[in-house]
Amino acid sequence: MTHRDQALAVRTTFNLDVPAEVITAGFADTQNPHVPNRDDGYVFRRETLRDILSFLDDPDGDGLYFSGHYGAGKTTLPYQVASRLLWPVQSFTAHSRMEFDDLVGTWKLVNGTMQFLHGPLAVAMREGHLFILNEIDRADPGQLAGLHDVLEGHPLVIATNGGEVIHAHENFRFIANGNSMGSGDSTGLYQGVNQLDIAFMDRFRVVEVDYPTEDVEMMILEKKTPELPEEIRRNMIRVANQIRRLFVGGEESATPLTITMSTRALCRWAKLTLVFRNAPNALAYALNQSLLAKAEPEQKIAIEQIARDVFGSTWQQGEAA
Repeated sequence: MTHRDQALAVRTTFNLDVPAEVITAGFADTQNPHVPNRDDGYVFRRETLRDILSFLDDPDGDGLYFSGHYGAGKTTLPYQVASRLLWPVQSFTAHSRMEFDDLVGTWKLVNGTMQFLHGPLAVAMREGHLFILNEIDRADPGQLAGLHDVLEGHPLVIATNGGEVIHAHENFRFIANGNSMGSGDSTGLYQGVNQLDIAFMDRFRVVEVDYPTEDVEMMILEKKTPELPEEIRRNMIRVANQIRRLFVGGEESATPLTITMSTRALCRWAKLTLVFRNAPNALAYALNQSLLAKAEPEQKIAIEQIARDVFGSTWQQGEAA
C-alpha cells in the first residue's frame, strides 16, 4: 500500500464551494479493486465532509461513528469520500449472529487444504485500508469487545492463526455507523438495535447525520432528473420531508409512520415519474413503486394524502413534464 501522496483540492475533488487552498490527501493508484465505485451524482454536505476529512487526516487514536436515521446518508458518505481519494475500503455489515472471527479471519477448506483467510478488519489493518463496520449497533456487544485493543492502537493478535500479530498500517482508519447513538433504540423504529458499552463508545468521535436540506436534495434531483420541472422536484422534496417528520416523531399530533423516504427513494420516485410520464397519473404510479407498495394500508393512505395536499391539482392531473 502506497502512502497518501496526492494533494487534492477539496473544492474540485468534492465539488464544494470552499477556498481553493483547502486541501486533503489521497492516493495515486487508480487500479486498486478495493476502491469503492464512484457515484458522480452524489452531493456532499459541507459539515459532514469536514468531519470525515478531519478524521481521515488525523484520527489521533479515535474511530469515527456516524449516527442517524435510516435513509439519512450516513452509510454512503465514507464510501463516496473513499472513491474520490482512491482510498481502498474493507467493510462488513454487522448482525445479531456476527462473531469477532468474521472480522479477523478463520480457517477454511480451500482446494482440498485448510487455509487461514484473513477477515476485512485484518486486511484493512495490514494494508492500510479504511475499515467500515455498518450497522454496528446490531452486533452482540460481547463480540465487539475484541475491538477495544484495536481502537486503542494496539496490534491485532490472531490467536487462531498461531498468534499472528498485525500492526496497524499508518493509513488504517476505523469507521462505524448505526441508527442509534450507542445507547439502544428509544424510538421503537429499529428492531434489533443493541446498547453499546460506554467504554467502547468512548473510543469514537460521534457525528450525527440528519436528512439532507432541501437545497442539497434539489441539487441531487437536478443531477438525477434534469428533465423534471423544478416545481415538481421541489414538491417531491416537500412530500419527503413531511414523511420524515412523521417517521421521526416530529409532529406529535399526527399518526407516526414506521416507513420513511430516503434520498435514494426520493430519486427513485423522480426517475420513475419520468419513465411513466405517459401514465394516467405518473406521480402516483411512481410513488407507489418507490415507496407505498411497502407501506401498511393506513400509512399508505396517510402518505397519499400528504402528496395530494402538497401537489394540489398537479397530483390529480398527473403532470410530470
